[in-house]
Amino acid sequence: LSTTTTTTSETTPTTTTTTTPTTIPLPTRPPSIVEAEARTARELSHAVRKLTNDLRTCNTRVNAIEEGFQNLYVAHLGNVDGLRKCREGMILAPEDIEKLDDVESLEGIVNPALLEQAQFKEDQKARTKRDEELASKHRTLINSLETRIESLVRRERSWERTISELQARRDLLERREGAWERTIGDLMGEIEVRARREDWWEDMKREMEGRIGALSQIAVVERFGQGPHHVSMTVLLEEGNPSSQRTLIFELAPIELAPHSVHLFLTQIAEGYWSRGTPAIVLNAEHVLQACPHPCLDSVDLGGRTPGYPYEDMRAAGLDVVSFQEYSPAFPHEKYTIGFAGRPHSGPEFYINLLDNTLDHGTLEERKRRMGQAEYGAWAEEAFGGVEEVDVGEKDMMEPYPCFGKLVEGFDVVDEIARSLTRASLPKDDLDDEDDMERVDLDENMLLRPVKIASVTILENYSPGAKAAGVGEKKEKEGGSETTTTDEL
Repeated sequence: LSTTTTTTSETTPTTTTTTTPTTIPLPTRPPSIVEAEARTARELSHAVRKLTNDLRTCNTRVNAIEEGFQNLYVAHLGNVDGLRKCREGMILAPEDIEKLDDVESLEGIVNPALLEQAQFKEDQKARTKRDEELASKHRTLINSLETRIESLVRRERSWERTISELQARRDLLERREGAWERTIGDLMGEIEVRARREDWWEDMKREMEGRIGALSQIAVVERFGQGPHHVSMTVLLEEGNPSSQRTLIFELAPIELAPHSVHLFLTQIAEGYWSRGTPAIVLNAEHVLQACPHPCLDSVDLGGRTPGYPYEDMRAAGLDVVSFQEYSPAFPHEKYTIGFAGRPHSGPEFYINLLDNTLDHGTLEERKRRMGQAEYGAWAEEAFGGVEEVDVGEKDMMEPYPCFGKLVEGFDVVDEIARSLTRASLPKDDLDDEDDMERVDLDENMLLRPVKIASVTILENYSPGAKAAGVGEKKEKEGGSETTTTDEL
């Protein structure tokens, strides 16, 4: 390639043309706008860093100058303070005082602007120090408050958990309460049903007792007459000694008061259960004398060898116990009355009351009436732990004993038997032999010598103080056969 240059001169009309060869560079890509801006930014950044370094250097120098001046000012203040103390502590000459005044006054020596600036910085340091102290106190107070706030927050969270737990427990208790209410409702329903059933059973029981009493009364009238009925019991105070024979006369209760018990006792006598074998008065419990039919002396409970229930023959005949605990408050357990022993089904053993046992052998209602509410409550609390336990829990066990007769002759005989010795009156040393050792578990109220019952008879046309007519001779027709109603052993 070549470039042609043409030069034209105004002074000369000639034209000279010179041709020189030149080298043309290769075309390059022009820089982009982004690259140009980046290069510019780098240059500006370099310039800024340089200016920043210069400014930092200037500030360092200015701070060093200010710090040096400040130190000088503080030293000056110290010198002035020291001179003032010297002035106060000694008497100076007038010319020294003038020199000191000249030293204290820096006006005209130091630029006032620098003094003001130094005073300002000193005040600023004092304020800064005071502010730092206040800030330290504030930080301490803030830390204390933050600590308390954290404690309160923890307490609040603990309370929230406690409240949540209490709410959960409340919900659980509400659900349980609802279940309990339903259960109580069901139980109340069952209790009402049971109460109605009990009332029905009580009504049926009273009805059955009334029917049994009515049938017993009819049977007594048909077989033994309208009454009153008297029974003679012959006893031997000393076995084998006929002269010790004594007689007890009992008058049975009116049949309208105790028909079932009177019928049972008369039937036992008529069937010979008190006239065969070895019936006897065997127990003396100080408040009663208890008699039993044959074969009670052969039972293990009274020292015999026969185990089990001794009155199976009477049970088979339905004559061992009463069907219910018949009792009439009009015929109570007073002294010398007789009643069937045992609860809840009394019989066939009977006892003679040596004391007025109405409170212990009668009904709870009669005890309440005789003792009064306060005394009855104290008795129930001491004996059973409360009135409710007696009226509810022990009600069945506190049913009365049937009282069906009373002694009308032979009071002295009964008193004599009551003075007889029992096992409880013996010293323990007297029970060392083999036979007695086997009986160590026997009832301590057992008589050492049981009183044998020789005979029990039903009397007809009894009159007090005279022998009854026809004793042992009464015959009764029953089903075409003769039945002896009075037997003697």
